[in-house]
Amino acid sequence: MPENKKLFIKILKIELEETGVDTALLIDIYRSRYTNREITQYVQRENEALLEREIHCLEKMVPELEKFPIDDYKDKDSFVQGLSVFLKSFVEVNQFPQAAFLLAERKLQKVVKYIY
Repeated sequence: MPENKKLFIKILKIELEETGVDTALLIDIYRSRYTNREITQYVQRENEALLEREIHCLEKMVPELEKFPIDDYKDKDSFVQGLSVFLKSFVEVNQFPQAAFLLAERKLQKVVKYIY
Protein backbone atom coordinates (compact mmCIF):
# COMPACT_ATOMS: atom_id res chain seq x y z
CA MET A 1 0.00 0.00 0.00
CA PRO A 2 2.77 2.57 0.72
CA GLU A 3 4.07 2.14 -2.83
CA ASN A 4 0.58 2.77 -4.19
CA LYS A 5 0.41 5.95 -2.12
CA LYS A 6 3.75 7.16 -3.46
CA LEU A 7 2.64 6.39 -7.00
CA PHE A 8 -0.65 8.17 -6.31
CA ILE A 9 1.17 11.32 -5.17
CA LYS A 10 3.53 11.16 -8.14
CA ILE A 11 0.67 10.91 -10.64
CA LEU A 12 -1.28 13.64 -8.85
CA LYS A 13 1.71 15.96 -9.14
CA ILE A 14 1.89 15.33 -12.88
CA GLU A 15 -1.84 15.95 -13.25
CA LEU A 16 -1.59 19.23 -11.31
CA GLU A 17 1.37 20.39 -13.39
CA GLU A 18 -0.57 19.61 -16.56
CA THR A 19 -3.55 21.55 -15.22
CA GLY A 20 -1.27 24.55 -14.73
CA VAL A 21 -0.16 24.32 -18.36
CA ASP A 22 -3.76 24.02 -19.53
CA THR A 23 -4.71 27.04 -17.45
CA ALA A 24 -1.90 29.05 -19.03
CA LEU A 25 -3.38 28.21 -22.42
CA LEU A 26 -6.65 29.77 -21.27
CA ILE A 27 -4.79 33.02 -20.66
CA ASP A 28 -3.67 32.97 -24.30
CA ILE A 29 -7.25 32.33 -25.41
CA TYR A 30 -8.52 35.31 -23.42
CA ARG A 31 -5.79 37.51 -24.87
CA SER A 32 -6.76 36.43 -28.36
CA ARG A 33 -10.43 37.07 -27.64
CA TYR A 34 -9.54 40.57 -26.44
CA THR A 35 -7.43 41.19 -29.54
CA ASN A 36 -10.36 40.07 -31.70
CA ARG A 37 -12.65 42.41 -29.72
CA GLU A 38 -14.80 39.56 -28.46
CA ILE A 39 -14.33 40.65 -24.84
CA THR A 40 -13.40 43.91 -23.16
CA GLN A 41 -10.02 44.69 -21.71
CA TYR A 42 -11.57 44.64 -18.24
CA VAL A 43 -12.88 41.10 -18.70
CA GLN A 44 -9.59 39.95 -20.20
CA ARG A 45 -7.55 41.38 -17.31
CA GLU A 46 -9.87 40.05 -14.62
CA ASN A 47 -9.82 36.57 -16.15
CA GLU A 48 -6.07 36.68 -16.61
CA ALA A 49 -5.47 37.75 -13.02
CA LEU A 50 -7.64 34.95 -11.66
CA LEU A 51 -6.03 32.34 -13.89
CA GLU A 52 -2.55 33.50 -12.91
CA ARG A 53 -3.47 33.08 -9.22
CA GLU A 54 -4.73 29.57 -9.96
CA ILE A 55 -1.49 28.72 -11.79
CA HIS A 56 0.54 30.11 -8.90
CA CYS A 57 -1.46 27.99 -6.47
CA LEU A 58 -0.91 24.82 -8.51
CA GLU A 59 2.82 25.57 -8.77
CA LYS A 60 3.05 25.95 -4.99
CA MET A 61 0.80 22.97 -4.31
CA VAL A 62 2.91 20.40 -6.16
CA PRO A 63 5.98 20.60 -3.87
CA GLU A 64 3.71 20.77 -0.81
CA LEU A 65 2.51 17.26 -1.59
CA GLU A 66 5.93 16.02 -0.41
CA LYS A 67 4.89 17.09 3.09
CA PHE A 68 1.72 15.01 3.06
CA PRO A 69 2.08 12.28 5.71
CA ILE A 70 1.16 9.22 3.62
CA ASP A 71 2.10 6.81 6.40
CA ASP A 72 -0.57 8.26 8.70
CA TYR A 73 -3.32 6.70 6.57
CA LYS A 74 -3.90 2.97 6.72
CA ASP A 75 -6.57 2.54 4.06
CA LYS A 76 -7.38 3.98 0.68
CA ASP A 77 -10.48 5.92 1.74
CA SER A 78 -8.83 7.69 4.66
CA PHE A 79 -5.79 8.44 2.47
CA VAL A 80 -7.89 10.07 -0.26
CA GLN A 81 -10.02 11.93 2.29
CA GLY A 82 -6.93 13.17 4.12
CA LEU A 83 -5.34 14.30 0.89
CA SER A 84 -8.47 16.22 -0.05
CA VAL A 85 -8.50 17.97 3.33
CA PHE A 86 -4.77 18.71 2.95
CA LEU A 87 -5.30 20.34 -0.46
CA LYS A 88 -8.32 22.33 0.70
CA SER A 89 -6.44 23.58 3.73
CA PHE A 90 -3.47 24.59 1.57
CA VAL A 91 -5.71 26.68 -0.68
CA GLU A 92 -7.54 28.30 2.23
CA VAL A 93 -4.46 29.06 4.34
CA ASN A 94 -2.70 30.66 1.38
CA GLN A 95 -5.85 32.50 0.31
CA PHE A 96 -5.79 31.14 -3.22
CA PRO A 97 -8.95 31.07 -5.33
CA GLN A 98 -11.41 28.31 -4.42
CA ALA A 99 -11.37 27.21 -8.06
CA ALA A 100 -7.80 25.98 -7.56
CA PHE A 101 -9.01 23.51 -4.95
CA LEU A 102 -11.84 22.39 -7.22
CA LEU A 103 -9.33 21.75 -10.02
CA ALA A 104 -7.07 19.82 -7.64
CA GLU A 105 -10.01 17.81 -6.29
CA ARG A 106 -11.03 16.80 -9.81
CA LYS A 107 -7.48 15.64 -10.49
CA LEU A 108 -7.44 13.80 -7.17
CA GLN A 109 -10.59 11.90 -8.14
CA LYS A 110 -9.13 11.17 -11.56
CA VAL A 111 -6.04 9.61 -9.98
CA VAL A 112 -8.27 7.55 -7.66
CA LYS A 113 -9.69 5.95 -10.81
CA TYR A 114 -6.15 5.23 -12.10
CA ILE A 115 -4.75 3.71 -8.95
CA TYR A 116 -7.66 2.11 -7.11
